Amino acid sequence: METMNSVTPIDEGAAAPAPAARMLGLRAVLIALALIEAWFGFSDAPTLFGDMSHIGSGIGGGLIKAHLAAHPVLAVAALLLAAFGYVRHAIIALGTIIIMTWLNDMPSVVAQGFELKSVFSAVETVARIIAFPLIAACAIAYAAHNEHLGRATFLVAVPTLFSVVLLVGFAISVIRYGF
Repeated sequence: METMNSVTPIDEGAAAPAPAARMLGLRAVLIALALIEAWFGFSDAPTLFGDMSHIGSGIGGGLIKAHLAAHPVLAVAALLLAAFGYVRHAIIALGTIIIMTWLNDMPSVVAQGFELKSVFSAVETVARIIAFPLIAACAIAYAAHNEHLGRATFLVAVPTLFSVVLLVGFAISVIRYGF
C-alpha cells in the first residue's frame, strides 16, 4: 500500500477570479443606484435634526423617523457592498430601501386612503403602494437565493429610476411654468 503524503501542486492561475473582476456591469449599475439613493436619503436626513413636530407620533411617526434614519445608511451600505463585489447584499440593501419607503408611505395611506384624483397620481400611487413593494420582495428573494442577479438588479432599479423621472419632470415643469 502506498502512503499518500505527496503534495499536489495548486495552479494559482486557475483560482476563482478576484471580486473586482466579477459582475462589473451589475456592480456599476448598483453603484449608480446606490449613489442616487444616497442623494435622496441625505437630502431628507436634515429633517431628523430639525423640528419634527409635524411628523406626528405613534407608529406612523416612528415609521417615518425610521425611514429618514435608515435610508442614507442603507444606501451607503449598498454602495460599499457593490463596490467590494457583494452584489447580492447590495441588491438586498436597495430592496430594503424600497420596503422602508413603502412603510414610510403607509401612515398617510391609512389616514387618507389612495389618492386617485388624476391619472398621474393614480399611476404614482399604484406604483409606490402596490407595485414597488412587490418588486422589492422579488428582487430580495432572487438575491437571497443567488439567482437571476441581473433581473434582481433591474427590479431594484425600477423604483429609483421612477423617482428620478418624477424629479426631472418636476424640474422641467418648474423651469417652463414657474413655481
